[in-house]
Amino acid sequence: MISLRIGTFVPALAAAALLACGSSPSSKPTAPPAPPKIEKVVGIPDAAVRSFNDGISAVEQTPSNFAAAAVAFEAATTAYPTYDAAWLNLAFVFGKLGRHAEAVKAYRKVVDRGNVPKAVQLDFGRALMSAGEVEAAITEFESVLRAQPTDLGARNNLAAAYQRKGDMVTALRYVKEVLSIQPKNVPAIINLGLIYLKQTKLPLAVLMFTKAQGYEPKNAFAANNLGLAYFTLNDVPGAVEQFEKAIALDPSMDEARLNVASIYLDYLDYTTALLQFKAVRARFPKHYQAMVGEADALYGTAQYEQAANLYVESLSIRADNPEVLFRTGKIYEEQVNQPKKALSYYVRYRDLVKPEPNDAIHSTIQFLEQADTLQPQPKEPESAPPAPDSAPAPASAAVPESTPAPASAAVPASVEAPASAK
Repeated sequence: MISLRIGTFVPALAAAALLACGSSPSSKPTAPPAPPKIEKVVGIPDAAVRSFNDGISAVEQTPSNFAAAAVAFEAATTAYPTYDAAWLNLAFVFGKLGRHAEAVKAYRKVVDRGNVPKAVQLDFGRALMSAGEVEAAITEFESVLRAQPTDLGARNNLAAAYQRKGDMVTALRYVKEVLSIQPKNVPAIINLGLIYLKQTKLPLAVLMFTKAQGYEPKNAFAANNLGLAYFTLNDVPGAVEQFEKAIALDPSMDEARLNVASIYLDYLDYTTALLQFKAVRARFPKHYQAMVGEADALYGTAQYEQAANLYVESLSIRADNPEVLFRTGKIYEEQVNQPKKALSYYVRYRDLVKPEPNDAIHSTIQFLEQADTLQPQPKEPESAPPAPDSAPAPASAAVPESTPAPASAAVPASVEAPASAK
């Protein structure tokens, strides 16, 4: 059973002029021109300004080089610790890199000094939500709403936060409040579609996402979520079409890449799946689901040693994935002829799963143990694959930390992600 990833649309407001969106009926996340590069700023060291400009240049690349931008903006904040524009851009870039906890810390450098604009407060709330601090995010959004009772952006964000919390009643209330004022508000329509999706009211979910696309044909979140609704309705071709449309509209939408890759993997199109998993890992090298998915695709394309290495690396993030343990053992036993290594992974699998006494794994382990006492084993490599850092989550979006992959593939779980921080 494939489980796919939801992308929740949350209207994003400007964060240091790198991302802007309003709450009008046609609002959508866009990347307006970055602020012009400046050579000197009164009171700010030249080194900080140069680093800031380097960060802007990295973001402006096609595709954006968020990793380089993060290094540059960090250098700017080191050179000038109260450089608010650099901190806000750094927070934005951390969000795009799935480093949500670090994004929260960067926002706090500005928020804690007080008197921040509503846009920054909402962005801070979205970062908190992506980092798993849903209650704190709700507090921020409610604070904006108390100060500006007519703000629709705060209501849409509250709807997304209460969805994340699992409180669909409250989420629906906020969505209805927005739609009663702006019936064509696309963020609210998408959030309503997500509520219907979670309630398995699939025809209504399809209706909402289709309506959102009618108002905004280039909305990647609507396309991804419509694909998820189609998939739930067993319309796989329709789902693939929408996921690929979402990718074309927003190449950084990792939810859509993981979703379509999971389908390709399930239908044994390993080569196409591999391209999508690699695209995610190009931005997030330690993304757990993409790692396991890429390893599965490598296995399917007979790249056995690379698959084994990536499976082993993924076990440093999550050591208790039985499918990964078993597949790693199979590769070492049957493909690369390293039975001693195979034995170690089979034993770990057995101890974790505790299979029935008549399961074939017991005889396999017994055979390998006996063989190990009768003949020398191949020399072990001098070094093991490096242990990964903690896995970031683009997603959902941007991406959930260390979510498990089901037996069939590395399949993303159903999660929500704000539009401005993947």
